[in-house]
Formats: sequence, structure tokens, C-alpha cells
Amino acid sequence: MIRTVTASRALLPLTATAGLLLTTACGGSGGGGRADGASGGAEGVEVGMTPAGRTTGAAPGFPITLKVTGGDGVLADVTVTDQRGQRLDGALAADGRSWTSRTGTRPSSTYKVGYKARARNGGERSGSATITTAAPEKPNKLELQPGNRSTVGVAQPVSLLFDHPVTDAQKADIERNLRVETSPRTEGSWGWVKDLDGNDRIDWRPKEFWKPGTKVSLKGALAGLPSGQGRYFARDYDLAFTVGENRVVTVDVAAHRMTVTEGGKEVAAYPISAGSDTYPTRGGTHVVLAKNAHETMKSASVGLGDAYPSLPTTSVVHLTSSGTFIHAADWNADKMGSLNDSHGCVGMHSSDAKKLFDRIRLGDPVVVKNTRNTEATDPGNGFGAWQLDWPAWKSRSALKG
Repeated sequence: MIRTVTASRALLPLTATAGLLLTTACGGSGGGGRADGASGGAEGVEVGMTPAGRTTGAAPGFPITLKVTGGDGVLADVTVTDQRGQRLDGALAADGRSWTSRTGTRPSSTYKVGYKARARNGGERSGSATITTAAPEKPNKLELQPGNRSTVGVAQPVSLLFDHPVTDAQKADIERNLRVETSPRTEGSWGWVKDLDGNDRIDWRPKEFWKPGTKVSLKGALAGLPSGQGRYFARDYDLAFTVGENRVVTVDVAAHRMTVTEGGKEVAAYPISAGSDTYPTRGGTHVVLAKNAHETMKSASVGLGDAYPSLPTTSVVHLTSSGTFIHAADWNADKMGSLNDSHGCVGMHSSDAKKLFDRIRLGDPVVVKNTRNTEATDPGNGFGAWQLDWPAWKSRSALKG
């Protein structure tokens, strides 16, 4: 796999904000505690460990650090495992006198630390400790899209929707801990948006549409990371998906016509009736969000009062969160291909709508052109990242430059 976004957390300085329970030596009351009380003959060599200072309830999210604090010696070996037996990787400094885990500790976890230190004169000593971390009192959960192990269209972003607000001060650190890997290599960028309900969301989209067959994975090392306002992430997140065929739906509003291409070749064309001059259809590149075989349209839900209080329809394809859909509209059958007369949706004959519904998948792009609607669609209204050009989208990253 090709790593396209690096996301290992920046190593933090030594801190006494988290607790350490030493199994072979007493910890100090502040700063890094001693961890040098086991067996061996490395006289004068002392090893300090961070976190330290309390026996229980260590604050999660900080790296574990061991450091030779006294004597002329180096760390010869460090092993950290959690309660599941999984190792916490780390890096030894160039001078051999300190080791720091690459990621922070998770909430509600226990870590067993073992080390060996060697004096310059050849003597060696070993030690161990156990670190326990507290559960976050106020977790911030998130929803991932697309579905894990799914196959999606070429415009599908990687999307994380947060339950609670993320403060600006935490966005860069969160972004650093999100790693997207693709095969083949694909250029892309994260961007922060607000969804239609005002919730914080971060999406990763490629510079251009995905290449069909691309394998995509996300590793979110978020456990223990603060999101602001006293909230923390309680666990790590990951997903994997595959990009399907290069299918693009184009809606030409002025021509009253929809075309579907696959691999650049036209495979279907349908007459349509799009939004009227009073309610023109939103333009730009949308992404298929959802599909419902049967749905009842209610005008009040999209801010149109009682224009159509309750209107059952079929083969409904969602393009925006604010209510731009493709759907069967046989009540406008005499206008298909000749007149735009909807409240902003794209209407089709029910037989055509069913064919399209069965053909397309989530993540397929729908390009609406030649519409009278000049209103810019917010990138958080559905998967609206493609409403922005590439420089504008990259500017929404918290890691600009």
C-alpha cells in the first residue's frame, strides 16, 4: 500500500499529567518517575519514565517515554504491551538515552512496560512498570463513511462526522492522526466542513476522481486524543473500501436530458424534467449520498411550505442533504424532455428512474450543468467537496502548507 497522508502523532515533551504504577520501583511525586529498581549491575544508571506521579487514572492520549536520567548508560531494549498483548511501537533516540512511543495511550487501558539499560562499562539492569489510563468522562464519537468493505463510486470521499464540536485548536492534531492509504497512489487532501445540521465533519477527497479499482483504507489513531471542550476520543477508528467503475451521471438542465457514461462511453440516456426557473436545480458536481426505493416527499422538510405536503414517489437518489433528489415523477410525464417544472429535483419516468436506480451506486458523481441556479452549494451540504476547485478544497485542511 502507498501511504498518501502521514498521520503519526507528534511526540510530546515529558509531562507529569498522567499516572504510573511502578511494579519494581517507587515513582516520584512529580515529573518523570524512576523506573530503575530491578535487577542488574549497571551501577549508577537510572531510568525515568513518563507518565508518572499517580498510581491510577492516568490521563490518556500521551506517549510513554523512558529516559536515562542518571549515570553513563543507554537503553538496550524497551517493550510496551497493552492488555490485549499488542505492542505499542516507539522510537529510540539517536544517542540511545531515551525512547518514546509513536502514539499516545488509549483510555481505559493497561500497559506493561519492560526495559533493559546498559552502562558504558558493560553492566546491565532491567525494570518494569504498569500504566493504567482513565476512561474519558465526556467522549466524542464519530460516524465513518463509506461503509466498511464497501464498493463505491469514483467521487466518494472518506468522511468522519463528529458527535460533538471540534475546537479549532485540536483540528490539526486530529488531522495528523488520520492516515489514508491508497493503492495505486492517489493525491488527496482533508478538508473541514460543517454538515447541514451544523456538526463538524472532515472529508478526504482525491484531487481528481478515483481511478477504478483503487483500494483505500483509513487508520484513525484517535484514542485518547482531545477534541476540545473537555471531550476525548475513546477509541481508534479504521475502514477500508474499494472504488468501482468510472460511472458519471450528467444532467443537462437546458437540454432536459440525462446521460450516463461508464469508462467514458455513453451507456444510457433519459429525458428529464429539472427545476423550474423559480426553483432551479443546484448545479455543480454532486455525489450520490443514499438511495431509497420508496419515499414520501414533504415540501416543508426542504423549506417549501405546503407546496406538496405529501408526495409518494419511487427510485429516489439523494444528491444533497438539503433536498436535491433524482426520482420518479410520472405526474410530470408530459414535460419530460421538454420543460423544467419541478421544485429543484430531477424528475424521470418511473421506468427510467428504476433503471438508473438499479445501475448507480453510492459515491457516483452526478454533474448538473446549464442550470439557472447560481447559488453556491456549501461543501458540507451532502458530499460537496467537489463543489470547490482543488486549491479551495486544500485550503480547508488544518495543516495548510
